[in-house]
Amino acid sequence: MKEILDNQYKNLFLWTPFLVAFGAGLYFSLDSEPVFQFPILITLLLTALIFKTKNVVIRAFALFFFGFFYSMSFTHILNTPQIQNPFGEVKISGTVMDIDFSDEKDHIILNIPMNQINDKYDSNKNVNIRVSISNPDNAININDTISGTAMIFKPSPKSAPESFDFARWAYFKNISGTGFFKDYKIINSSNTNNLRTYIHHQSDSNLTDSLILGYKKSIPTTERKIWQSVGLGHVWSISGFHMTLISGWLFALFYFLFRLIAPISKRMPARYPALFCAWLGLLGYLIISGINVATIRAFFMTTFIFIAFILGRGILSLRNAAIVFLIIFLINPFFVMSAGFQLSFAAVFGLLWMFQNHTYVKRDFWHKIKHVLYIATITTITATVFTLPFTITHFGFIPLYSIIGNLIILPIFSVMIMPIVMIGTVLALFDIHFLLNFADHIYRFALHIAEHITKLPYANINMPNISNTVLILCIISILCLILIVAFDSGNFIKRNLNRVCAGTVFGVAIIIFACSNRPLVYSSEDHQLIGFVTNGELQFNKSRSAQHYFAFNTWRQINNEHPQDKNKRYKCNHGLCMYKTDKWQLAYMQNFTALLDNFDKICDDKSVNYIITVFDVDAPNCHEKILTNGILIYPSGKTVTFSNLRPWHMKP
Repeated sequence: MKEILDNQYKNLFLWTPFLVAFGAGLYFSLDSEPVFQFPILITLLLTALIFKTKNVVIRAFALFFFGFFYSMSFTHILNTPQIQNPFGEVKISGTVMDIDFSDEKDHIILNIPMNQINDKYDSNKNVNIRVSISNPDNAININDTISGTAMIFKPSPKSAPESFDFARWAYFKNISGTGFFKDYKIINSSNTNNLRTYIHHQSDSNLTDSLILGYKKSIPTTERKIWQSVGLGHVWSISGFHMTLISGWLFALFYFLFRLIAPISKRMPARYPALFCAWLGLLGYLIISGINVATIRAFFMTTFIFIAFILGRGILSLRNAAIVFLIIFLINPFFVMSAGFQLSFAAVFGLLWMFQNHTYVKRDFWHKIKHVLYIATITTITATVFTLPFTITHFGFIPLYSIIGNLIILPIFSVMIMPIVMIGTVLALFDIHFLLNFADHIYRFALHIAEHITKLPYANINMPNISNTVLILCIISILCLILIVAFDSGNFIKRNLNRVCAGTVFGVAIIIFACSNRPLVYSSEDHQLIGFVTNGELQFNKSRSAQHYFAFNTWRQINNEHPQDKNKRYKCNHGLCMYKTDKWQLAYMQNFTALLDNFDKICDDKSVNYIITVFDVDAPNCHEKILTNGILIYPSGKTVTFSNLRPWHMKP
């Protein structure tokens, strides 16, 4: 064992970002807030311990708890106020801080005085709310003052354990409420915009919005589903794909220009100023693209590659990826919970591991073509495999033909659509739009190919929800494969130590996943929305609910149904829903009349095991039957409850 541990020392640093990420993940996943009075002080002490101690085990625990307490400190320092639900229709007036354009509706971040929502709130405190506007009549600009009638809600908390928590997402986006305008008017037009919004108005192109400006929903929903089905959803999230293309074009352009400038090329290699100018161009691209987490990761990775290139160091380095991971974590620890962060780094670490020993070999033309095809295939397979657990977790399906989609369609984006859109966007600033129109025709051709791929059998395989335990085991399995150092010689286990460890952990994850049961009953924390599984199909007590927008899709994914299926109603008798299985029976009362007419009888009925009601009921004689908080009930009768008692759920 000592020999195995000694062999791992050269890769010990690479475990650092994952240890702090696991600590952060634990903090963000808890149901209630830990009771620690001085998280900042504890974070500083752990930092000192990490740098002082030489004991590997102690340092590992210190890194884990550093991630935990750093996330806790960051959360409490941020202190985004949260409005309380329900409010419904209110008159609001505020300043436009940001605009997120999409094909169906525009989302604006509006800064308003908090007392407009409730006069009990501090009148001197302003909050940001995210309000959607369907088919806006007038062009809205940054810094405009808008007034109107809006439906405002508190951001929805999670609707099941280990599921997406929109309230948590909004908290770290500094958003206190969400809703939509029923009517509005611009009472003070600033006629000013930031560069990003100006380019949007001038280009008037969905491709510019998506590929250049980073508006993820500017492509119509039906088309986005097609791209996800062929494994090309990453094209619409500005990341390494875009940064690699743009950095290559910018470097080639500036390298050619500096080679023509004799006073510069005689004093230094033209690649140095070309790299610096290309880096400045990428910085500008980062800013106008919305500074999303995947874009930040790609920018920092490209920066390290440029530095390594200048210094003559290895470019494909897992260490560089680990450093970028830590930098982004320190900027905002909540990034580790986002889909963009997880998918982006999973692909990067997988590709770096796959190609870390790749060396240049001189080849003739035809062998170069074969090698390019081989590299493209291996790259696609590697990225698909390493991101698969996160794809299932966040999207609930496996795009079976993603490898085919990437190999056929991705070159069209790389060689044709992206460069034409880049040049066309610049020309559009001078009211020249023919290139963007041409790019749209190529895009339609690529979309037509994608549609044919999605019509193939089993193009999308729906997958049930993956528990945190299974996901963590999958991540550990990937880390074992990448970071554990095998021996150059010895027995089979030593030579394949990383693969043996990875396979063992992954096997445990598969067993846990296969043995997991799905609930039969789902209930939101306020018990306003409830779902029953009948003949394998999930049905709800109501067809829609603005307060539980994410619950419908979340519960369907857990039940291995397509998230976009139509909501089906469960028939209740005058507000009383009775649900019976072979082992237990549940009564749900969704209005006061049902409670008044039926509670005593149901309370005394020994065949009724559980009672759920939207009202607080004090009934000591059947207290054990009454379920509170959010609830999942499994076939065996096991109940799992969850509550929302974190800073992103609290009162302001």
